[in-house]
Amino acid sequence: MLRFADKLDLLMNVTRTSNSLLARQTVLDASFISRLRRGERTPPRDASYIRTMSTYFARSCKADYQKAAVLGAFADGSLYNPNPAIPLADLIERWLREDTGEGEQRAIGEFLDGLTRSQSDRPGEMPSLQAEGVSRSVDQIETYYGIQGKREGVLTFLSLVLQNPRPQTLLLYSDEDLDWLTGKPEFTSQWAALMLQLLSQGNRIQIIHNVNRDLDEMMAGIRGWVPIYMSGAVEPYYYPRTRDGLFRRTLFIAPESGVLTSSSVRGGSPHALTLLLTAPETVRALAGEYHDFLALCRPLMRIFTHHNQADYLLTLSEFEGESGDTIIKSDRPTSLTLPPDVVASLAARDDSAPVGQLLSYQQTRIAAFEQRLLDHHFTEIFPLPSLEDILAGQIAVNFCDIPDQTRIFYTPGEFHRHLHNIIRLLKTCGNYHVYLAEALKLRGSLVYVKDNVGVLVGNIETPPVVFAINEANMTTAFWDYLQAILPDQRNEATWRAQTITELEALAARLPATDIFTNFDSGSESPT
Repeated sequence: MLRFADKLDLLMNVTRTSNSLLARQTVLDASFISRLRRGERTPPRDASYIRTMSTYFARSCKADYQKAAVLGAFADGSLYNPNPAIPLADLIERWLREDTGEGEQRAIGEFLDGLTRSQSDRPGEMPSLQAEGVSRSVDQIETYYGIQGKREGVLTFLSLVLQNPRPQTLLLYSDEDLDWLTGKPEFTSQWAALMLQLLSQGNRIQIIHNVNRDLDEMMAGIRGWVPIYMSGAVEPYYYPRTRDGLFRRTLFIAPESGVLTSSSVRGGSPHALTLLLTAPETVRALAGEYHDFLALCRPLMRIFTHHNQADYLLTLSEFEGESGDTIIKSDRPTSLTLPPDVVASLAARDDSAPVGQLLSYQQTRIAAFEQRLLDHHFTEIFPLPSLEDILAGQIAVNFCDIPDQTRIFYTPGEFHRHLHNIIRLLKTCGNYHVYLAEALKLRGSLVYVKDNVGVLVGNIETPPVVFAINEANMTTAFWDYLQAILPDQRNEATWRAQTITELEALAARLPATDIFTNFDSGSESPT
């Protein structure tokens, strides 16, 4: 099947449309049209400009050969014999939208992959990186031009901060094109090294993200910040209202060092001006402007580790208390479906205060979970563990949605009883669903999303970290990502029956009770 990029290129060739002409018709950047055409960007599912494009292309197909070429291309997709009564614009739109969302799926997958890999590359554990800074004196006003000039200005700005002996909070915002940062790998590495040095000296960062970018571009930007987020030194925000994006701006402020600022019209300019300003009164004025903007923003995400578990439990309680359908993907069954006798058994094997508090909290969550199943769907996605790992006591209870260092391992009998409780729910509750994934590509990752509410996404391997996000577009993207993993909903009865059969087959091979009691909780599994 043709990709969106191939379809767009075909339509543009048939209608003899240039990037600049289509940009004018759709009120998009010519550079963005070029990226769509080359396959570097894929539209989100609800991109409004696809309808505008479709109307334009239908209007531009005036000759019979043009219409024949377009109708012939439909055979590659789902429109092999299109209804001649349907307007051509509608047919083109349907054809173009067939594979939209693939870019979102890729962006989410790459984000989770980056999150998993970042566990071994956290800033506090990374080797010291040295980056060449700028040691020359800086005037109160310095000017830079174009992309290369902006890069030079950024390096000078970060070097000024490094030279300041007192830690400060950097105030960052940019909705300009990110080519200055991502277009040259050598510069990107140098920039990253300087940022890590700043954090190692005790500096902090407040950053306002631009969520009006395409999701794959925004997720790519956030992915690059994940190791820094995990340091706890970054506060990310976003402006919740839609902006036309015609005039764009960069504002990097170090309150005790200087300001780097630039502006441009959408699409950029090869001669765009960047200013580095160091006069104290100028810095104060622009810092005030930044804080006025920040007051209109909302937190983009909150980051939780075992260091701020109490705050997370409050957030988790609020998240789970909201009404809405839910999907959770992990590498083990969720602790929400633990039966009460297994919770009691786990508590009896470890009477430490942290475990006791955790399990007490679990009992409250489980009761509320079953009550919510009366009105809302809840879907789990996980792979079945191997029989050998269960019998060896190597399966940890999935407290993955609570970032805690405590690890408690099932006995075979406890896992047997948990499976039977899942089977009970599948047989008695139509709103509860389980999809047994053959293999989850990203081991250890958690995605816990509630439709139109928010998402908890993180890594459950030690040390665990969870990001709580409620921005609407990102929530929808994670929801669509999990929906794409699930099989056709029209066959739900079939895969429900198959799931029950597989769970019962595994449970039948496990003991209902345990003949030994030497299972301990902790960082190592029992043997």
